[in-house]
Amino acid sequence: MSTPQTADAVIIGGGITGVSIAYYLAQRNLGRIVVLERETLGSGSTGRSVASIDLFSLQPAAIKLQYHAYEIFSHFEELIGDECGLVTTGFAALGGNEHLADLQKAAAITTAAGIETQLLTPTDFAALEPTANVEDLASICYVPAGGYGDPILTLNAYAAAARRAGVVIEQGNLATGLTHQSGYVTGVKTNSETIAAPIVVCAAGPWTGQLLKSFGVNDLGLYAVRHPVIAMQGPEDADAPRFSILDLRNDTYARPETGGLTLAGSITPAVGYDLVKPEDKDEQLSAEYTLWTAERLVRRYPLLESGQLRRGWSGLMTISPDWQPVLGAIPELSGLYCAGGFSGQGFKLSPAAGDLMAGLLAEESEAIQLLAPFRPSRFAENQPLTTSGVVALG
Repeated sequence: MSTPQTADAVIIGGGITGVSIAYYLAQRNLGRIVVLERETLGSGSTGRSVASIDLFSLQPAAIKLQYHAYEIFSHFEELIGDECGLVTTGFAALGGNEHLADLQKAAAITTAAGIETQLLTPTDFAALEPTANVEDLASICYVPAGGYGDPILTLNAYAAAARRAGVVIEQGNLATGLTHQSGYVTGVKTNSETIAAPIVVCAAGPWTGQLLKSFGVNDLGLYAVRHPVIAMQGPEDADAPRFSILDLRNDTYARPETGGLTLAGSITPAVGYDLVKPEDKDEQLSAEYTLWTAERLVRRYPLLESGQLRRGWSGLMTISPDWQPVLGAIPELSGLYCAGGFSGQGFKLSPAAGDLMAGLLAEESEAIQLLAPFRPSRFAENQPLTTSGVVALG
């Protein structure tokens, strides 16, 4: 009979959040760390991420996490030992008169966090991005450091660094239940064994909500949606769009990609955020969504009207009731933690989520302070962070 496996902490979920938490726990010498992944690393939301790093929010607490993450992204190879594929394009939130107050607020919040931010006129932005139509714009919030990364490169770098630090990563090992006694976590049941552990972090992406419910945790309101992304290639004789944007007038986001591509999608919850079960494998883009997004992209970049649609994709997101991440201790069971509900912000926050969740488990004061607004209990306490109806303004 084999000896039962034990760990000091078990992380459920082998996406970028779970693996980064494991890495930073190992860096703090918090014992034996085990990551359980139901399929393969990155097979959930991470592998389908647009991977934007936009450094933009109306929430001061959220922009602090974004800044913390960006400080890691911008020194990633030095800190982690490999590349994250960071590409600095510059980021711009484009708005009309109706968005002016929000853009001014976002610029003030971002600047206060230590990130260079400028409010531009449409003429200013047209000089930076000549391919853009600016006739319907009134103000632009511009962050020179914005851009995007490579989610698979980043995940693989964290996984390699975690393994070097002694983390055990078990792929194809599905977490099926939790063991606990007298209000304390004692371990995790899997499809092959029970791992004894006093700390369990649920970072299972779109499966997080249903897993926590199965553990007997009060409903946190987390749900999975499928979000499609279109890809458009511009004409060969024209300059491609260069900036990563949130287009508040057209309810879309877009960013450049190698090969002259532009990736784009919806930022309104009413379009392209369809409720699904996490196990839903249908990744097809509907013609209706593709047309809706392409038409709005062409409004902003008229040169793309003669471009060609390339193969896009869709992926799962986990949405929380206030469209902000859920990071912290679960009140009902001591030793159980949640790291989920990123609502489309998972990649850009992943280094911060990993580092700060590890810091929270190590009882570090900075991590406790920065993560307090994102605590799972905030919904039961009726203290959500936002009720915004626009993804980009969360």
